[in-house]
Amino acid sequence: MILPKETKDAGKTTPANKQKGKKRCTCCHSEKRLTDFYISKSPLFSIDQRVPICKTCVINSSLNANTGEINELELNKILRQIDKPYYKDSLESAKNQFIKEYSYVELDNVKFYGKEILQFYFKNIAMRQDLNLSYADSEKDGFIHQKSNTPKSSRDKIAKKYADLKVLDTTEKKSNDTAIIKWTKKDKQNMTYVISSIGYDPFDDVSLSDTDRKYCFNILAGYCDTDGISDDGHKMQGVIEITMLYCQCKKITEAMNLELSKEDVDDVKISKLTSSKSSLLSSIATIAKDNNIASNYNKNSKQGQNSLSSIMKEMAEHGFPEIEVNLFDIKTSEAFKQIDEISNINISNQLTLDNNEYTDIIKEQRELIQKYDNELEYLKEENRILKNKIIDLENGKR
Repeated sequence: MILPKETKDAGKTTPANKQKGKKRCTCCHSEKRLTDFYISKSPLFSIDQRVPICKTCVINSSLNANTGEINELELNKILRQIDKPYYKDSLESAKNQFIKEYSYVELDNVKFYGKEILQFYFKNIAMRQDLNLSYADSEKDGFIHQKSNTPKSSRDKIAKKYADLKVLDTTEKKSNDTAIIKWTKKDKQNMTYVISSIGYDPFDDVSLSDTDRKYCFNILAGYCDTDGISDDGHKMQGVIEITMLYCQCKKITEAMNLELSKEDVDDVKISKLTSSKSSLLSSIATIAKDNNIASNYNKNSKQGQNSLSSIMKEMAEHGFPEIEVNLFDIKTSEAFKQIDEISNINISNQLTLDNNEYTDIIKEQRELIQKYDNELEYLKEENRILKNKIIDLENGKR
């Protein structure tokens, strides 16, 4: 490491942006100018008053490589390593500075500019009020400036919006926890049944957690109990694939619920998760259809065939007249007569008609009476002829 030369005037300090010399980054191992390293007032780096990791590596280590978003856990870690303070309100301020300066960027896409936001953040903590503070100082303050002019309600909102290292460490620890998952008697029975039906453990070498394995065995046990699955190897592989797809859907649902529980919901993330889940469900439906697994796609499915409506439909198709609905008996039953009478009385009581409307009604009624009288005479004559034919037929048989 080449240290900066002392100035001729010992009473003056060389400005940070004019210091000369080079040092090697402990992260990328590249030799860079001193100005490529953040200034540090920590006694840990008192030799050259510069952090040992270059600015580029500090920022890149704090971002998600695939999206460019700020990874709060990694940002916390790197700030602790270089002994710089972590203040959530300063991070929020940096985000607002970016929005103001880069007004052409849509608000939904701001989070993808983590690099630029962090550059603003490090400028903020390099100011006089934070220059001499360490990570421990920010930790004592609860990662929020306690002496700022920001209202307490706003500070509380920011505190909830951004996570801190303790919370994230606890979450990470829980997610990596290898504690034994409790299997109930029914879970073990389903696992045994699946393995005995297939002949091997289908979830042995697919990198599933113990919780996911239990879930998959319980789902697959239901498929193995379906007629025709155990005897068809192709269908069996199909239901195994469906089971693992359902497991992935469950994980996506959990991630969506977790995101939706936050105050500041990431709509882009929710949209991506929803799209992924829709794609998985579409794959499940395709596999089920191609293998005639689901009742909707299975032509030989017996589901619903023993129901009363299905039996009556089958009898109607085979010409059983006894199941036909007798509309005459229904319409002439005492109950329907009473309902019809009550309905007509209510209608009459609510009508307020003038003379012209009464005239039109009487005229229409007269026309209907004449029409039905003619039909009645025709039917009487038709009925008389049919009776005579029946009598003739009976006499002929004798």
